Amino acid sequence: MPFRFSWYSPLLIALSLLPASGWTPAGASPPGAEPGDAPAAGDPLDAFPFEEPCARFIPQRPPSEAEQDRVEALALFSLAHELEDRGDRAWRSGKTDLARPLYDKALRAYQRTLRFDSAAEDAARAVVRLSARLKRPAMAEYAARRMRPANRADAALLRFMAMHLASEGQGPGAVALYERLVAADPPAVLPAGDEVILWLEIGRLCHLNEEYEKAAGYLARVVEALAEPDKFQLSPEARKALLEKEAAVCQLIGSCFLSAGRTDEAKRAFDQSQRAAPQPRRAALNEARLHQSAGRLEDALAALKVYFHERPEEDGLAGCLLLEEILGKLGRQEQLIEYLEGLHQQQPENTAARYFLAEKYAAANQPEKAERLYRGLVEDAPTLTVYRRLLEIHLGRGDDPAIADVLAAVVEKAGSLDPLGEGLQRLAASESTVSAILATAGTSLSEEPLAAAALLAAAQLGLAAGRFDDVPPLFQAAFRLAPERAASGLLDWGVALLEAEKYAESADVFRQAAELPGVEGQRAAVFQYYLAAALEMAGKTDEALAAARAAIRLDEDSAVFHSRVAWILYHADRKPEAAAAYRALVDRFDDQHGSPQVRRIVRQSRMILSNLCLEERRIPDAVEWLQQVLDEFPEDPGALNDLGYLWADENMHLHRARRMIERAVEAEPDNGAFRDSLGWVLFRQGQYERAVAELEKAAEFEPDPVVLDHLGEAYARCKQNDKAAAAWRRSYERFKQAGDEQAAERVRDKLEKTK
Repeated sequence: MPFRFSWYSPLLIALSLLPASGWTPAGASPPGAEPGDAPAAGDPLDAFPFEEPCARFIPQRPPSEAEQDRVEALALFSLAHELEDRGDRAWRSGKTDLARPLYDKALRAYQRTLRFDSAAEDAARAVVRLSARLKRPAMAEYAARRMRPANRADAALLRFMAMHLASEGQGPGAVALYERLVAADPPAVLPAGDEVILWLEIGRLCHLNEEYEKAAGYLARVVEALAEPDKFQLSPEARKALLEKEAAVCQLIGSCFLSAGRTDEAKRAFDQSQRAAPQPRRAALNEARLHQSAGRLEDALAALKVYFHERPEEDGLAGCLLLEEILGKLGRQEQLIEYLEGLHQQQPENTAARYFLAEKYAAANQPEKAERLYRGLVEDAPTLTVYRRLLEIHLGRGDDPAIADVLAAVVEKAGSLDPLGEGLQRLAASESTVSAILATAGTSLSEEPLAAAALLAAAQLGLAAGRFDDVPPLFQAAFRLAPERAASGLLDWGVALLEAEKYAESADVFRQAAELPGVEGQRAAVFQYYLAAALEMAGKTDEALAAARAAIRLDEDSAVFHSRVAWILYHADRKPEAAAAYRALVDRFDDQHGSPQVRRIVRQSRMILSNLCLEERRIPDAVEWLQQVLDEFPEDPGALNDLGYLWADENMHLHRARRMIERAVEAEPDNGAFRDSLGWVLFRQGQYERAVAELEKAAEFEPDPVVLDHLGEAYARCKQNDKAAAAWRRSYERFKQAGDEQAAERVRDKLEKTK
């Protein structure tokens, strides 16, 4: 049941924190004494006469888990409120260096309050408020969805969060917050006229989310408000804000109406856009879209001719796509290429039409025509997409020299072949093509070497194809021709060897890179960072640590480089040193919130620290590290699952653990580990049949020996002994394969009992 905080909350908290097993008030009998025994000498209550001695308080029933959650939430809220108040006092006195750590601790306590009572609105409000003050909006998303605005300050906070979500591309989340604002009771939480501005923003976001009916509904209100500003208390300032870019606003409104099938309203909006800023090209495209929507397809084609005649430069592709759609509805798809050819003849400089025609040639199996256009585009408007298309054409007809030319052009433009993506993988799978390109490049070394870009392209293709023995002379020749390319080329080479588990060779390449003349600063640190990984994987831990620490000396402020030292120690099974390194990393970078990468590293460090504590059976410490992850990332599926499973395995907080694991499963329903956790907490709650169902799913996704052990336990409780024995046999075999003899013996004992 949600609670409300009030002036008497500290009193409630003080009372609620009494031990559930009983409380001995001052003057009462201590545990183990009989009621009526005299209080200890010097007790402060001696001065107060009582008619009867105080009896020991013994609750009639132990508190439920929900009640315990409520108690903990109240205590955490009180703590957070006190910390925030102290932070405010420090801030007002100019001691910002003292205020920030207090605010940080308060924010964590407020976040935990929400975890114990998700309906605690005062805590949600405080999380959003402090996140805004500390410029950490990502920490407030969970809280913002649980906050109902009660005044203008609340509205400003929710608006801040909605804007953050929209800027992060999370349109649906932003819409949900904006809708909470416009539906607020009382409506006075928004200044007069602001509601209309929010309607426009909701409509825009819904249009991007392809929720056209919903978008049109909100934008219709905007149109009405602009027509009758007094009715909607639209202030001159709000009206000016709406009409400052009237043409763009009306164009957006018209497009939304059109997508929702409201053509009459769309036409009025388009007309208003044209009156605000006349653009014949845009007007012709709007007219074509209106005709097409109304089924007047020939009229739509006529309007498109006007549009194309205006020589579109910015949105020419929109007209081409509309043309294809109209001809398709007319059943005249075969005319599309002919139409585009005529357009290209009239407007050879129209890049969008050229690209669209080339795509249609390729789809119609006319590679020669497509190639001519793509080659022209390479000259005038080279893009990686065009290079990918050329590569597909040349690969389709086995033109190895042309493929080599495209690869060299891509390296010249992008520095590597990585932007080719799947195209590079398809090419690398063609053994004959790879061999031909490598042979040509290799032969040139003894005659007249190819250009550096061509040699690098051949070498990188060799790496992608796993032809590691063929690439060293190509790389070295390329570096002699173009020394400025050596650093990036060696990085690509070393990483490819590292991924191929050729650790010694990878280390040699990174050493060579680190010794290049002029390589210093962060670039040198990067090479030491990768060298450390290669050395550790090669089993040379001390050398790896030396390289990792060299990277840190070159860039002491990099969380990435610091994390390498901790990882090496962890990988080398030097757990105490690893724990110290990860703790130091968290201490150093925990207050740096400007970089998502740093936050990910700190999060991962806490997850590993929790695991290290768990291995030592330091359960409270393991829980605390996971709690700290959830303080910052309250919806992190991994942390929710890990903490929920930890509690379930310890048979603690089962109701809370199940809630957390269910949220993790909802986020990743195909995650076998999460399904196992859900099955295990259901097992702990005595819901054995439901546990079997979840554990069977988990075993399908991830037949881990622990999952199979859990499944055997659940089968046994359901009296399905044959299935239990089968699951335990599989678990035993997998534990043996993994070398975990202790776990294998534990499962074998269970098997023996089923006989």
